[in-house]
Amino acid sequence: MNTTATLSRLFAGVQSDMDQVDVLFKERATSGLTILNSASMHALASPGKRLRTALTLLSGKLNTYNSDKLLRLSVAYEMVHLATLIHDDIIDEALTRRGNPTVNALWGDKIGILLGDYYLAKTSSIIADIEDFRIDHLFADTVATVCEGTILEMMTAGRIDLTVETYFEKIQNKTACLFAACSKGGAILSGASDEQIELLHSYGLNLGIAFQIIDDILDYTEDQSTIGKPAGNDLRQGMVTLPLIFALQDAASANGRQQQVQALLNGAELPEKEIQEVVSWVSNEYAIERSLQEAQNYGNKAREALYHFPASSDRTILDELIDFVISRNR
Repeated sequence: MNTTATLSRLFAGVQSDMDQVDVLFKERATSGLTILNSASMHALASPGKRLRTALTLLSGKLNTYNSDKLLRLSVAYEMVHLATLIHDDIIDEALTRRGNPTVNALWGDKIGILLGDYYLAKTSSIIADIEDFRIDHLFADTVATVCEGTILEMMTAGRIDLTVETYFEKIQNKTACLFAACSKGGAILSGASDEQIELLHSYGLNLGIAFQIIDDILDYTEDQSTIGKPAGNDLRQGMVTLPLIFALQDAASANGRQQQVQALLNGAELPEKEIQEVVSWVSNEYAIERSLQEAQNYGNKAREALYHFPASSDRTILDELIDFVISRNR
């Protein structure tokens, strides 16, 4: 799959507004303090796929499109997302992201923490400009939930006995809740009914869960050239994800692997060959196929919520976005 070409086609109907989001983001993120501004512009130089912006705008198109408020909400969500990435890099002691140096690698942890805080502070005034108390509550609750998810991720790091249930709680709070907030916020600002608002919240939540499962699959099945980090990076950082959980549940395959996995989760510096053996073992058909099936199940839940809306070109794009999330390879 050509990711760039696929997204370009899917986002064609909102591309001009996505460009405006980029402009507004830079305006609101600019600081008069040189070091903060330099770090901010560096962080903005690698924007990623901008799925959250597109999700906010596309959800808003299912009813009455309010571009002014949707643009502001999109900027606020992108700022929160970027702030969480900057803080995650500090927590993970990551030196690169998508092949580029992280903010903490170039300016240190203190500037990185304060840049993330700066973005979060900036979102307050952006959300205030929207003048909708429902968005105020949604945004505050979303940021709090992301923090809870991040803490849960830290608390469960290195836990070889992590359950499937706790895994889903973690990714729902840390990743999927922001997807859900984007689609729900888009619905609110488009004048959707209460039922439609909840349906789009369900769509975004299930899409976000599917997105994170696929991310966790790719961590084992792809290499640095496609995902910008070495295969098994989560394992190296002590993160237990769905493919590893399923691999460990396969009694015949897991025999003798638990001690090796626990050593890696505890931060042991094993030879690269041994790490790759574990990565190859997790990448076996059973663990990956079960994980992919879970992603498809959540994708189907997202599609089920979406199909309560009348057929339209915008609904079709949101439907195809589910297929993109599940079938992407980077």
